[in-house]
Amino acid sequence: MLEILDTTLREGEQTPYVNFTVDEKMEIAKMLDRVGVDMIEAGDPSVSPNVARAIERIASLDLRAEIVAHSTATRLSIDRAKACGVDRVAIFYATSKIHLDSKLRKSEKEALAIIQEHVCYAKSLGLNVRYTPEDATRTDFDFLVEVCNVAIKAGADRISFADTLGIMQPHTMFERVQKLRKNLLPCKIDLHCHDDYGLALANAMAGIRAGADCIHTTVNGMGERTGIPDLAETILAFHNLERTEKYKIQPLMELSSYLEKVTGFFLAPNKPITGQNAFSHKSGVHTNGILKDPRTYEPFDPSVLGRERKIVIDKYTGKTAVAARLEEYGIEVSAAELEMIVTRIKNTGDQRKQLFDADILEIAEQVTGRKIDVIPHDISALVMLEVESHVYTSAVVRRLRGFSNVSSVYEVTGDHDISAFVNVENVAALNNLIEEIRTVQGVKRTETRMVLKKYSGSNK
Repeated sequence: MLEILDTTLREGEQTPYVNFTVDEKMEIAKMLDRVGVDMIEAGDPSVSPNVARAIERIASLDLRAEIVAHSTATRLSIDRAKACGVDRVAIFYATSKIHLDSKLRKSEKEALAIIQEHVCYAKSLGLNVRYTPEDATRTDFDFLVEVCNVAIKAGADRISFADTLGIMQPHTMFERVQKLRKNLLPCKIDLHCHDDYGLALANAMAGIRAGADCIHTTVNGMGERTGIPDLAETILAFHNLERTEKYKIQPLMELSSYLEKVTGFFLAPNKPITGQNAFSHKSGVHTNGILKDPRTYEPFDPSVLGRERKIVIDKYTGKTAVAARLEEYGIEVSAAELEMIVTRIKNTGDQRKQLFDADILEIAEQVTGRKIDVIPHDISALVMLEVESHVYTSAVVRRLRGFSNVSSVYEVTGDHDISAFVNVENVAALNNLIEEIRTVQGVKRTETRMVLKKYSGSNK
């Protein structure tokens, strides 16, 4: 049965400009355990004292998942992993010719001796051992088999087949893993697939089909360069396409959102499963089908993730979607009025990048001649911002002053770092502005307070 090792706390933290606090790592580990991942790779304790501290604290949480520490092939690094109280150490040592010649400056014979020595040493400390031949997919296959079997004989019960540069294709991954399975001594095979060509999950699924046991993932697909398979995408792909119903789906959105919040690593809107547009529908043909039966254009029900579908209204929209949106506000229109409203929406959509509900209702007012007063207008609000500790507050202030709806900005003391006073035409515009503010690099958290009454500064 499929196993998942999540390495957000190690590979994920290797994402450029991403660093977790110890408390954040603790929280991420707990959330991963609620999803039900089989193993959590908590980091390499040799990286820094705080990384070691986090691994030690995670190992003490008594989670269901096996806790893994990453390690170079050195006794000092392995000792540090042991001192953290982890269940397993993952020792890596490169095996491709370019790594041996250019980076390590070791012969194949020397590499074999180093790997054997350090796997044996880790095993003698009572640790479970995974050996990773870094750059395995560019390693001469006969040498790869030899080095893996040396590691297995020395005590490793897992081998991680690492596609370090993401150069595999699903058919070549299948063939290579199948061949590897036939030539290795009994062990479990992990798959560590990088996404340099956008094929990481496809390659991992092909590898599992060929006889591998475990896929390495990160939340939101984070990692070196373009990352590795996304945890949510991996779980949903296996759950829906392969009927592997082992992991909990409901916590995935909360976990994804938490990682966005603490890293500033924001998802592309069109990212599968967790992206903003994953369950958004725009074309008239699509929205017509969705409103009649969601199965027409949705691969699965978004409610399993705690999400809702969204119908986008603009020039591509048909009458069915517009009528449904108006009904949400309790507005009834005749067939002729609906036709005119849709026509005006299309004309307006040719001139605008985005239409808000307020725009649609304004068009409905113009067509019907009736006052539709369901969305408050002329809103003032105070947006309080907390800024990441490594970002200059003044840099965020400069960005905020560039927003046309921001009338004034203040650096303040207390729980927040910045206070921005904004004026917008309606709630929809306020929501859009807040979403834009949240995309400013360095903004960690926002809190919005709408102005109910405004008084002059003097009563004289």
